Amino acid sequence: MEGKKQTESVSLRLDSNTWNKIKVFAKKQKLSPNALVSQILDSHVEWEINAVAAGWAVMPKPFLIELFKLVEKDKVQKTIANLSVRMAKDMNLYMRGRHDVDAWLSILKARAQRSGFNLTEYEDDRTHEIVMQHDMGENWSLYFKTFYENVFHDLGAKTEFDYTDNTLVIKIDKSTASWRK
Repeated sequence: MEGKKQTESVSLRLDSNTWNKIKVFAKKQKLSPNALVSQILDSHVEWEINAVAAGWAVMPKPFLIELFKLVEKDKVQKTIANLSVRMAKDMNLYMRGRHDVDAWLSILKARAQRSGFNLTEYEDDRTHEIVMQHDMGENWSLYFKTFYENVFHDLGAKTEFDYTDNTLVIKIDKSTASWRK
């Protein structure tokens, strides 16, 4: 059983216009303004501070969808296969301070959230399964599959992958990876 997060009360000065926007958005999300500010700060510390420096770029989704349609499947696979292990290690080390399965899963989940991808996880005693719906087409699924397959292999995790035009499924054998739960 996980312990309760340790919190601390702080006082902040915010621009009145910003605070009003936060209150309106919090109400729409059925959150307290305090909870929303906490989520925003967590997100900033977890992702935004280091993502660009670690190599992530923000691009319009419709452009990426059309661009990936133009590239042949074998070129997608070959290009990401050549880059994946080095890129992932650099990203893990820069953003999480370590290169292991847990760090990579943390980045994978954070990226999915920031990209607006739906992500669902299933777990039993032997397998951790991630289902990511991206709605970006078959070549994007192939890109993800090749990228993640190479990274998990490099990290020593036994995995199985399946995909459709818009969804990627990753099954990780928990006996081959470190799990901190």
